[in-house]
Formats: sequence, C-alpha cells, structure tokens
Amino acid sequence: MTLLEVQGLTKSFGGVTAIADLGFDVPEGQVYSVIGPNGAGKTTLFNMLSGIYHPDEGSIHFQGREIIGLQPHKMAAMGLSRTFQNLQMFFNMSVLDNVMVGCHLRTGSGLFSAALRLPGVVREEREARRLAREALSFCDLERFVDQRADALPYGVLKRLEIARALAVGPKLLLMDEPAAGLNDTETAEMQRLIRCICERGITVLLVEHNMGLVMRVSDRILVLDYGTRLAEGTPLEIQNDRRVIEAYLGGEVQYAV
Repeated sequence: MTLLEVQGLTKSFGGVTAIADLGFDVPEGQVYSVIGPNGAGKTTLFNMLSGIYHPDEGSIHFQGREIIGLQPHKMAAMGLSRTFQNLQMFFNMSVLDNVMVGCHLRTGSGLFSAALRLPGVVREEREARRLAREALSFCDLERFVDQRADALPYGVLKRLEIARALAVGPKLLLMDEPAAGLNDTETAEMQRLIRCICERGITVLLVEHNMGLVMRVSDRILVLDYGTRLAEGTPLEIQNDRRVIEAYLGGEVQYAV
C-alpha cells in the first residue's frame, strides 16, 4: 500500500529551481531514503512534504488525501511527523516535558478547561505523561527523563528529538539527517533505532549523508541530482548505478554494508 504519493512536485526560489517535476511513492511499512549531493534539493523536498514550503506545482497525497496547503500541526495530527537536521529543542525544559509537547497534539482540551484544571484535562495530562515515557523508553532515554535538555550530549539530543516525534503517534516519520554529527557507536545505535521504528509499523522517510547507514537500513532509495530524479531502487541497485556513482564522486565507489 502506498502511504505517500508525490506527483509533479516543483519549487523555485527566484530563478533557481530547487525541485523540478519530481514524483515518487513511499510504500507503507518501509524505510525509504532520499539521497543526493549537496544542493540536490533534499531539504527543500522535506520542507514541502511537512508544510513549511508551498510547492509551485504538483501534488502530495498522504493516506490518499491531498495535504498541500495544510499547516504543519494539521499534518502532524494526521500522522505525519518529522525531525530536523538542526535540533529544534526546548533547551530550558526537561527531557520529559520536551516529549510531552509532542503528546499534546493528541489532546483535545481547550484553554478554558486547562486553566480550570477540569477532570478531563487531568486525565489527558496523565495520558500524555504515559505516552511520553513510553517514547523515551523506546529510544533508551529513561535515565534522562528529569534532566534538562541543555545538560545532555549531542547524541542523546538526537534521540530525544526522535522520541518527541514518535510521541505524536505518526504513521510516517520524516527523519532529516539523524546521524549527522554522531560518532561510529552512536551511528550504529541510530541504525538500530530506525529499523526498530519501522518494525513498530511506522514508515520512515529518511534523508541522510552517511551512505553506510543508508545502504544498511533502507528498503528503497531515491537519488536526487539538481532537484530531479536521478535513480530509484534497492540499495544494491543504487550502489551499482553508474549515474549515481558519477553524480557523487565522478568515479567508482564502494559502500560498507
């Protein structure tokens, strides 16, 4: 089943076309990666998929529904969540409170009810706390639950942002360079976490520069070059695609798998 369907997507900034007539389908239950050299349009694509940018042309269907024009929080409520290349964290808040921010998209109480602390609000807060702790446990962050975010090392913060995105209850998780800045041990942990997310029934759309991780974790890979579709296929097919090799390094390259 196709979870995300993109057709004819185009986005320009002034006279520069960042994405040109791009189309692809993301099957449900897979890790689908988007790779490409710097400037290929990966971040622009993610920003359109998550509602930050509005495309000039094209369509984006999520679970069969057109989502262009929806605000990011509306998309999140539908089950489309994302992480960012540059950490988007509340550094003056605790780890638990950071994740509970994501849980609040799943609550329905208004400002008046919250101000009066009505019974429904108390129940929702209790449920949000439970969901947040569950997401933290899944990302192996239970021991940091009461610490402030600004006291945590970078690798832990990367997993914390993923925990918050999972607390939304996504069907599709967009992950923007989750291994950026991580050492080898942390990258291996991230690889395991991505596969565990997929095994949990959450589809992953991944942008990542670490080709070793991409080749090990992906079911299918889309390669962009100057905003256009260069190739798509399994990791093995992409590794042996001459156009992909030339686009990256201008010659032969081997990936550790």
